[in-house]
Amino acid sequence: MHALAFSTARAWALAIFLAEIVSGTPLAAGAPQSDVLVDPEVRAQVSMGRTRVFVMLQVPETGGQSQRIAAIGRAQESVLARLPQSHASVVRRYASVPMLALEIDAAALQALEAMTDVVAGVKLDRPVRPQ
Repeated sequence: MHALAFSTARAWALAIFLAEIVSGTPLAAGAPQSDVLVDPEVRAQVSMGRTRVFVMLQVPETGGQSQRIAAIGRAQESVLARLPQSHASVVRRYASVPMLALEIDAAALQALEAMTDVVAGVKLDRPVRPQ
């Protein structure tokens, strides 16, 4: 039962987190940013080695769900193609949310910060504890 409670709590926390990201950043409007917003904790963690992060992507609003899913896939591919391969690994790709979960080091963070055309922000992937 504890595993189910943890899984449910994590799912709810992720849903709330994603809703906050989508509604609170330019990625919902698809407007390009001049700077990638990086969680200060990400900088501290990558200075000590690899860490897990969420990368929020800028994806323009489109007519339908299938078009949006395709746009998200293209944005993910663009990011992954431009990352130094030995400095980042994919933890999870999201089909309908403009986001990637990655494990990165300082070199990958630097590359993500340069991708202002497709990356909106980088946040630390924190474990969620059931309450």
